[in-house]
Amino acid sequence: MKIIELKTNPQIYSSKSYLVLGSWNKLSDVNTVIDTGSDSYIINHIERINTGVGKKCVDKVILTHNHFDHVGGIKEIKKKYGAEILAFNKMAGVDRLLKDGEEILIGDCYFQVIHTPGHSSDSVCLYCKSERILFSGDTAIRVYTSDHAYTDEYIKSLERLSMLRISIIYPGHGEPFIDSPEKILKKSLENMKSSTNENKQVISKTMVGN
Repeated sequence: MKIIELKTNPQIYSSKSYLVLGSWNKLSDVNTVIDTGSDSYIINHIERINTGVGKKCVDKVILTHNHFDHVGGIKEIKKKYGAEILAFNKMAGVDRLLKDGEEILIGDCYFQVIHTPGHSSDSVCLYCKSERILFSGDTAIRVYTSDHAYTDEYIKSLERLSMLRISIIYPGHGEPFIDSPEKILKKSLENMKSSTNENKQVISKTMVGN
């Protein structure tokens, strides 16, 4: 598997965008873009990449969630490559809905779709067990402090991720997590739980005081 971080438009706020190819660009590989960024700027980069002879440059696009900085290029990329668009919830341009737990071929490896609501109701992560790789979208990976309350579903999402064997995490923003990503997830989960419990106690005391 080859993972290429695509160049997004430096003039506007954008998520990361990744192109995943098979190691040998075989016809059976499924060239996949994960998140398009805010516009179609990534096409300029894709056109300069060897994506394999006799096949589409982009077979499919997987959206980690529906926020504008992740989906803005759908229309033009679909028009350019005839790519299938996949997302957890229906939105303009989406051809097929993802299901929690389903296995999907990306490049030359299978990834599991993990529904991780919290940042948004339709957030998903993509996990390759064989390579221990996770694409996390905007699901929180590093939570430093315990000064914010998190929903139960957000905490459950991180609990699911913290149980995985992971060597590298490719997030929707920022640099990849390559140094002990499993420990980072577990610490973040601890902070989220601590933060939520502290906030609940504050709310409870306030209500009693009133």
